[in-house]
Amino acid sequence: MAQHKLQTNRMQAIKCIDRRALKGKEDSLENEIKVLRKLKHSNIVQLVETFEDKNKVYLVMEL
Repeated sequence: MAQHKLQTNRMQAIKCIDRRALKGKEDSLENEIKVLRKLKHSNIVQLVETFEDKNKVYLVMEL
């Protein structure tokens, strides 16, 4: 769980994915991100932003 820096009343969830766990499945993650970016539905958590570093991929989502 994280708090938005500019909108302090807005809380978001962050999904952290270890790159080592993705060995050979990188395409699956890219596909999941593409699908989540396109989805806009009240019953599905919306993807807000993605960040990457050398060890992890971070998906910022609605809480």
